[in-house]
Amino acid sequence: MRWHFLLPLLGALLLAGARAAEVIPPAPRDHFNDYAGIVDPAAARQLNAELAQFERDTSNQIVVAIFPHLQCGSSSEDYTGRIAQAWGVGQRDKKNGAVLFIFSQDRKLFIQVGYGLEGALPDALCKEIVANEITPRFRAGDFTGGAAAGVRAMLGAVRGEYRGT
Repeated sequence: MRWHFLLPLLGALLLAGARAAEVIPPAPRDHFNDYAGIVDPAAARQLNAELAQFERDTSNQIVVAIFPHLQCGSSSEDYTGRIAQAWGVGQRDKKNGAVLFIFSQDRKLFIQVGYGLEGALPDALCKEIVANEITPRFRAGDFTGGAAAGVRAMLGAVRGEYRGT
């Protein structure tokens, strides 16, 4: 009997099972969301207020979501892309949202940017913000400072005030 035709089917079933185990968290209520508890609460409230005011001033929406762990087996880039799409950050017709994802215990960071903000926050600049603004502070144990620096760099980039190196 020939079983080789079952291998692709078995592979597809395993992949579907792995994807089914993935957790897409519900859309956050606030602009700054620290589910890992790594940022000083007063600073988190201040950053949330800055992000909310930025949205009122510009209609662009930037959200920060800090989790302890990735809830999937795929790459942080793929996973955060699925989350950002599910959340619908920004205006639907403009796709002018961006999300800074931080997975504190996994030491992973990624910025997902909607099409409407890609001119202001291209991939290369997002990588610079992570590498130059956030990561050095996190390595020094300054999670509040790293999150604040990342937020302010993203806001500056969208305003045309942050150019990176």
